Amino acid sequence: MTAQRTIRTRRLLVTASAVTLLTACGSQVPPSQFVGAQGDLGGAAVAGGAAGGAAAGTGGGAGGTTNGRGTTIGTGSTGGGVTGGGTTSQGGVTSGGGTTGGGTTRGGGKAGGGTQRGGTTGGGSTQADQAGSCAGFKNGDHISKSTIQLANIADTSGPVSGLFAGAQQGLKAYVAYFNSQSTICGRHLQVEYLDSQTSSSGDQQASTTACNDAFAIVGSMGAFDDGGAQTVTKCGIPDLRAATTESARLQSPVVYSAQSLNVNYQPTTYADYYKKAFPGVADKAAYLYIGAGAGQANGQAAIKMLKARGYDVVYQAAVPVTEINYTGYVSKMQAAGVKYVQYTGSAQQAAGIAKAMQQQNFHPIWVLDPEAYNTAYTQNAGSAAEGTHIWINALPFEEASRSSEMQLYEQWLQRTSPGAAPDYFGMFAWSAGRLFTDLALQLGGKLNRHSLLQALSHVDNWTGNGMFGPQHVGAKITGTCYNFIVYKSGKWVREGPSTYTCGSTVKVG
Repeated sequence: MTAQRTIRTRRLLVTASAVTLLTACGSQVPPSQFVGAQGDLGGAAVAGGAAGGAAAGTGGGAGGTTNGRGTTIGTGSTGGGVTGGGTTSQGGVTSGGGTTGGGTTRGGGKAGGGTQRGGTTGGGSTQADQAGSCAGFKNGDHISKSTIQLANIADTSGPVSGLFAGAQQGLKAYVAYFNSQSTICGRHLQVEYLDSQTSSSGDQQASTTACNDAFAIVGSMGAFDDGGAQTVTKCGIPDLRAATTESARLQSPVVYSAQSLNVNYQPTTYADYYKKAFPGVADKAAYLYIGAGAGQANGQAAIKMLKARGYDVVYQAAVPVTEINYTGYVSKMQAAGVKYVQYTGSAQQAAGIAKAMQQQNFHPIWVLDPEAYNTAYTQNAGSAAEGTHIWINALPFEEASRSSEMQLYEQWLQRTSPGAAPDYFGMFAWSAGRLFTDLALQLGGKLNRHSLLQALSHVDNWTGNGMFGPQHVGAKITGTCYNFIVYKSGKWVREGPSTYTCGSTVKVG
């Protein structure tokens, strides 16, 4: 694949809707729980795992299952754990100095590495791994004899047209795929696509419509998703988002995300990686962030994390949303002898900063988050994009051949939105659809809003069937497993380990 097939996300004010996705945290992802959760990457090594191993867990509630993709779903808790001794786990993943043990879930279901109903490990199944009986299935809450009505809310109009259109394209692709393969107790999925207009008021209006028209909201993405937070909470509609951007939405008891997040917990993985890969750069670091909305909160939180990991941040600045001249920022960083520059904000501004650094012959280690993993950055930056480093918690689209689920997403995206490029948020919207149907199938005749929310609250280590690092959906905190890519000779290529590097978190709030 080429860079032209990478993400098409665009952002305007709240750039942290991409950034927060990766700067959130609190995940404790022992490599043992990573086993079998990598889909087609199951045999590769995971760097950064806990050395030595830990004792196995002993808990376990009734009813929990670990599906064939290594994701814990249901009401039970994970009982298997990490074993020591330097041996290899069931999934073939060796981590740290110890080994992983298999991650069996107590109280029902098989271990994460096993083959179960609907497909093999990482294999793009269309059925839940342990589908429940449809006995007792009841219509109501916008479920009829033939359909389950869903809603999707995304910013498709506003100052930046089509800001998160990719999220709607991703869910549209998944729904078409699922409906072609299966039903939920005889019901096909039907989706109403709503525009949140890149505003809090637009999100509130769309959320009101969804409450009135749908059983659940699935795969949504909005820069100002705080607008509908009270609305969805009051009406009790399950809101399984691609990602959540504002704390008000995150805190709602009916809201979960395929890409969960918490700005108060910052992953240390990328900071540790760049500090080791480029000795000396942490001695003089700079951090720029967009001075608006969640972008500002995320920038400040990330700076605290960098300092905690030994970075000397000698220069930091909040960049106004309307800023187009970055010469002054670059001059100050040059004067301070900065060796490492990180930016949290829009791809367009990142491109402008990159060009300003090139023009002033300033060449530090230039680090961006997945917001820049798109053509909006590379095309606008031109030759200045060369050497850009990005940390990403998903499998790069250039490596889609390593994930059957990623290939399914790309295949059905072209069927339903011909010509559309794979999209970071579209991938998570597809994954939200996958998680919804997995849970709905497992619940069977017990499916209702309350049971779905209960099931979502216990989802852990969700990888979207091997497309991204483990996410702690129920806990609403992001995992800490990342890949590292760099832009070279007009394309994104992997640098560092051949698969995910997993780290820890720092609590900054």
